[in-house]
Amino acid sequence: MRNPVACVACRSAKQKCIHNDSPPCERCKTTLRAESCQFPPPGTSSFHRQPKRPRRDSPQASNSTPQSLQSPNRRGDTSISANALVQPLLSPSAVQVSDLDPYDLLTDEVKNSYLRCSYKWSFHHTPTLLLRIRDRTLESWVAWAILALAIRFVKEAPAPFKTQTEASNAYAAHARQLLQPDLETPSVSRVQALLMLTGHDWGAGNGRRAWIYLGMAIRMVQIMDLCQELPHTKNRLPTREEFIEMEERRRTAWTAFLMDSLLSGGKGRKRSLDASDMLIQLPCEKDAFVFGEAVCCEQLDGHVQMPSPSLDIGELGIIAYSLRAANTWGMVARWACSSTVNSELPWTQTSEFSRLVYNLDAWKKSLPQRLQYDLFSLHAHNAIDQGQAFCYMHSIHFMSFMFLHRAYLPVLGPNTGQSDETPRSYDDHADTWKRWQQLSRSELFKEATLVCEMMEEMRTFGVYFLRGLVPWIGFTIYTAVGVMLYSYNFPSEDDDPAIAEKARERVIQGCIFLKEMKTQWPMAQHWFETIKRMQAYYRTMHGEDGPVSLDERRALRSAMIDYGALQPSPVHSPQDQRVPDKQSTQDVSLSLTITVPHVPLLIPPQNQPHSASPLKPSTFESTGSFFNLGHTFDDTGNSFDFDFNFSSADVESIMVNATQDFWASFPGEVGYT
Repeated sequence: MRNPVACVACRSAKQKCIHNDSPPCERCKTTLRAESCQFPPPGTSSFHRQPKRPRRDSPQASNSTPQSLQSPNRRGDTSISANALVQPLLSPSAVQVSDLDPYDLLTDEVKNSYLRCSYKWSFHHTPTLLLRIRDRTLESWVAWAILALAIRFVKEAPAPFKTQTEASNAYAAHARQLLQPDLETPSVSRVQALLMLTGHDWGAGNGRRAWIYLGMAIRMVQIMDLCQELPHTKNRLPTREEFIEMEERRRTAWTAFLMDSLLSGGKGRKRSLDASDMLIQLPCEKDAFVFGEAVCCEQLDGHVQMPSPSLDIGELGIIAYSLRAANTWGMVARWACSSTVNSELPWTQTSEFSRLVYNLDAWKKSLPQRLQYDLFSLHAHNAIDQGQAFCYMHSIHFMSFMFLHRAYLPVLGPNTGQSDETPRSYDDHADTWKRWQQLSRSELFKEATLVCEMMEEMRTFGVYFLRGLVPWIGFTIYTAVGVMLYSYNFPSEDDDPAIAEKARERVIQGCIFLKEMKTQWPMAQHWFETIKRMQAYYRTMHGEDGPVSLDERRALRSAMIDYGALQPSPVHSPQDQRVPDKQSTQDVSLSLTITVPHVPLLIPPQNQPHSASPLKPSTFESTGSFFNLGHTFDDTGNSFDFDFNFSSADVESIMVNATQDFWASFPGEVGYT
């Protein structure tokens, strides 16, 4: 029989606490935590041991210092490290959440909102999840993590919060608090909660914290051997319950692999889970999982490891093909961060660029007819509530293709007959390089056009559809919009006229989309502002003082290749980040400080005969609209205007940094928190 009072560790973990009315309990003894076993005072509840219903006029309720900091029950070694990771613990919202019941907040609207984005977090067996929510048996940290993700999509913010974003941040903070005491005790539910919190933090713009929590989840996956198949029951097929459990384990590991691949890249962010580590079959098609029909599916490399006794071969769905696309993206990310871009001839069949393009084409050809991308298929999948998942899968492919080709695009405009945009190894291939650059530019603009067309169709599906979009889709649209903005400002006679004519309108529609998306995912605000400043900076390239200098073009070329170097890295401390030096604009207006792995490179101001002129208010006197074409933008409608102080000495670095911000941007690295 369970004792009426449980210790802090057992109560937080919702485990049976067996003791003799005094610490330590049996569980703390076996886990070598006898010294930290403490019993909370009678009549208290929740992790922070606060009264269930504190009186408003009581000293405890009016005390401004949270009781969690005063409690002697928390282990010192754990609380220090955990508090360093969880920034919003002491916010008023986090304190208010401790008195709320998560099951009361999991309304039908919230549950449906979460299920709409379950293509990203696909590890929950939907019927079981709904039953556990109904029976109030779902782990508390999982419930709060679900709320952190889904509450942003509801129509009205829950009390006492003013906005959905505020509620989401508070719920995520509370989920972290619940996870803290037993982070050293891996479980499938804890891995799932950490992965959901990773997605929340990335969408909120907290790239560093997202990367840290993702690493914790991956370590748990490895400790629990989730990347390996469970031994099958000898001489019999698995039961329905056994198959569902095995599939949940696989999908949890695959979600960690997916997020690890998508957020990899940049400086210090190498994938922790390689394709060779995933010794489990890919997730089966949705219906087989929901109905618990045991099947055997292909592995990532296409092989089938049939168990004994044998099972039926299961079909692969959108999630499985998304994982294969993410694996290729992981390889593209490493290529984009390496020196290979400068050392190889991309048009040769032996180049890594050609190999990656071949992988992308092979993935595209492997898709069943129903999963091939076109606007008809997009509408068809939307009709069966798979439209968001369909867009997500193809967004990973679009991003990989765009990142491959954008590495060969001049950043500040078309070439002027010089070889300033080409690595030195290309000096003997000037003519071939020029033809290659034209071809690569054409392919990049075509892919960006597909993304913009997809975005336009998604907006016609309405709010219900848009509420199920995850940040990666937004980042893909942001990348495409930046490419189209470049196309508009620096046209070429070799460009497809059909694409060039619609570039302006597609940028406008893309900015509207990002502006709308920021209400659900704050990261989109950063993307919106970056596009906004890029346009202001690009306009200065058409000034009366001629083109940008050779050194400046080379500096931005380095920034474009060295993805992530200009961003606040999730794995580097703030003091390691370098910003452009503040220099006088009398001699040179756009001197840049570029960070190459721990080595600051300052482009010298000498030998710059064609340096761009300092920004002047007169430069923008005739640009009262975004493209000087009569479309005004402001912060209250579906548009915006330029609210820069052009008399400021720092305005040039602000706008040039915005251009670098786009060309150097990488998933997970955003310039704000």
